[in-house]
Amino acid sequence: MKSGRLFYFLAIVLVVSSGALGGLHAHANENTYFHRYVGDETCEVCHSSARIGNQFQIWKASPHARAYRDLGSPEALSIARKMGIADPKNDMRCLSCHTTAAGTHLPQVISTFRKRDGVQCESCHGPGEDYSHFSTMIDPVKSHQAGLVDHPEKTCTTCHNPSSPTFQGFDYQKSLSEISHPVPDAYRKEMRDAYGEAQK
Repeated sequence: MKSGRLFYFLAIVLVVSSGALGGLHAHANENTYFHRYVGDETCEVCHSSARIGNQFQIWKASPHARAYRDLGSPEALSIARKMGIADPKNDMRCLSCHTTAAGTHLPQVISTFRKRDGVQCESCHGPGEDYSHFSTMIDPVKSHQAGLVDHPEKTCTTCHNPSSPTFQGFDYQKSLSEISHPVPDAYRKEMRDAYGEAQK
């Protein structure tokens, strides 16, 4: 009798938890759609050619790409000690600004995502699972509907603010110009010619 009740209880728990997990992808942001993180290698596929503007290389040469690695530097270790942090590479107070999607796990990230790649494209542009496909990215309206974000000043200031132990002020426009990686006009025209109205 008791084992029957236990089995029934476990079956109910399994059904409820399966439904909850299955629903995660369908209800997370304001648009009631949950976008997952894919990692910078997914972005690299299309954004590493000169023709489209070398966005990946510009990011790779930036402090954002080194952010996680920098947590192992003598300077970071010294700051961590003063803050009572034993290992900055494993403390959320550091990871929240030195990695993308800090504290998130499956199903919010997929297997191509690596925290060691630091502050990746998706930190600024939003989780890319649904906009990273070429057929979506060539259409500015579709890509934004699928979660692509541009010029996210609020996102920048979640880390670039006085709570950071290395904060020395933050000028959004100046900082944006330092990491600027626009798509060249020639490529935009090429896409308009090839795919029509989507690129206007």
